[in-house]
Amino acid sequence: MKNWVEARVAVVARRQGVRRNQVGIEPDEQSAARILAVARRRMTKVRLCTFITSGPDGPTARVVMPFAPTPDLVVHVATCPTSTKARQVAATGKAVLAYSAGMSAAVTAYCDAAVLDGRADHRRWWRPLFAAYWPDGPGEDYTIIACRPYAIEVWSPNEGVGPEPHGLRAGRIALDEARWRLDTDPIR
Repeated sequence: MKNWVEARVAVVARRQGVRRNQVGIEPDEQSAARILAVARRRMTKVRLCTFITSGPDGPTARVVMPFAPTPDLVVHVATCPTSTKARQVAATGKAVLAYSAGMSAAVTAYCDAAVLDGRADHRRWWRPLFAAYWPDGPGEDYTIIACRPYAIEVWSPNEGVGPEPHGLRAGRIALDEARWRLDTDPIR
């Protein structure tokens, strides 16, 4: 396995025109912008993600089909208002979205989350394929959870986001006074 990882890192480095020990991110704001761009691109491309919340018995996770992030990176997820995820978000105001593109990339978004009660929001965040679950459309049994990331971890060595050693750690950014900055602090 170690040889495969080293070979993969070397391939990525060659594609980027850098030596192996230069693969990764630099500690500057431009790097935060690059991590944010990779996160947005991956969050838009990936069709399914894992939605993680916390309850009295610990964390719970389920696969959901999120909408693509808005320009301000808010992700909307459809659910039933009585679902476990809706109840746990209402209780904690937190959620984690974990996106994976197999062995090529991963994005984890730590979010402040809220259940949206407005019917206009429910109609706006509707997909025709949801009729399989909600045949009457976005009615009483349909709601939306809005997830606003405050910290994001990205691992995407093909795009140069995978700090040393050997791309084994994710690049992490956090929202600080409305600006995304590199983050070395633990997730709150």
